[in-house]
Amino acid sequence: VASGFPDSRTCLLHQKLQMLNVCMERRTLRDGGLPFAMRSTGPTAAAAAAAPTDQSDEEFFDCSDDEQESGATGRLSRLGNMLLVSSDEPLYIPVTQEPVPKTEDQLEDDAEVMLKLGPGSELCTQMMSASLLSDMESFKAANPAGQLEDFIRWYSPRDWIEDEPVDEQDPFGRKGHLSARMLIPGNTWQTVWEGARAIPARRQKRLFDDTREAEKVLHFLESRTIGQIAQLTMATLFHVGVLTLTANATPERAVVPAFDELIDRMTAACCRLSRESWISGSGAASGPGRANSQTKYEQQLLAEMMQLECIVTQARSLRRKLFAAPGESSSGDAEKLLQGLLQSHETDLPEGASSAIAGRLMVLFAEAKRAANEQSDQQTKGGNSLPDPIEKQFTLRLSGNTVSKGAGTPQFLRAILMPQEFRLCGAFSRNTTFY
Repeated sequence: VASGFPDSRTCLLHQKLQMLNVCMERRTLRDGGLPFAMRSTGPTAAAAAAAPTDQSDEEFFDCSDDEQESGATGRLSRLGNMLLVSSDEPLYIPVTQEPVPKTEDQLEDDAEVMLKLGPGSELCTQMMSASLLSDMESFKAANPAGQLEDFIRWYSPRDWIEDEPVDEQDPFGRKGHLSARMLIPGNTWQTVWEGARAIPARRQKRLFDDTREAEKVLHFLESRTIGQIAQLTMATLFHVGVLTLTANATPERAVVPAFDELIDRMTAACCRLSRESWISGSGAASGPGRANSQTKYEQQLLAEMMQLECIVTQARSLRRKLFAAPGESSSGDAEKLLQGLLQSHETDLPEGASSAIAGRLMVLFAEAKRAANEQSDQQTKGGNSLPDPIEKQFTLRLSGNTVSKGAGTPQFLRAILMPQEFRLCGAFSRNTTFY
């Protein structure tokens, strides 16, 4: 399983296993004495994460001299040479909580709850701004004299517009203003900033409870049968199937009818179906959403994959049975013959009935006849014979002349003989223009 946060591009089973790994990593960090769920936002992040740490279980640490003097806590490092807007104090990057990983089904559940609550509800705003509130509280703890403008300069630099021309007397970027969206009265950023308190990240309520999330993953796996777990990999299995089928069918692309169109259609269907939700109805043993998704795979993708596999197998079988030498089957006439046999009911032999391919076809017909046990005692001199025809047709044609009298005009008569049927078809004409 790939490391890191759950990747929404993978199947749900893979995401759940990734989530379980993240929970174990977070728990290991906590038990090893590292500050739980602490992340650094800035160029010194890697150095801070790689620095040796005390192996004690305490989550509270001694403050530096600067922090003790200013009453600040939870500072990671300075943000370059930037100063606060309203004072000459340096702007510090706070230690913040790690972002919260979520799997695909959790994101869909959150979206559904927000849709039901509506965009203006207080609970919806709290759900959307939980991480923002945590970062603001950490920022206020690290920068007691900081304002919303200072937080924006660190958190969302694009929303801080510096005045032009830049004043050389102020190289710290303090002269500027917020963007238009930040100046809207009562916007989320202002509301959350006003309600945020100066609390360092280590004393905040954890945004991500690794124990609870790990238990959710285990419950998710334990409450499903092996068949339901296998269904979670349906998109991946079909994706691998399409890739394998494409790789094996490519050598026969010259003789397979509409090969490129069929591959493009299967690929598009696989991509579209893999993006559809497999989560709806998951609480039941076999939810309607899951059943519908499985049916869509069977109807829209499986049938075409089986059809292409059958055609490719037929092409390989014909190539192996009709052409003895390896290079013989790659000629233009051979490709044309195979394409004609696969696309239509009838085709012409390149060298007629006396060719080597015609002899091999006779052998195939004889083998089919013996397998069906039809008139096995009637054999030709060479031991091969064609099976009895299922239909005989006799056709008489007369190509007419427009200046001739009587029967000189075009005439047509066909007799069709079958074991239980006899038909006559005719088309007769008479010249009514000259005679």
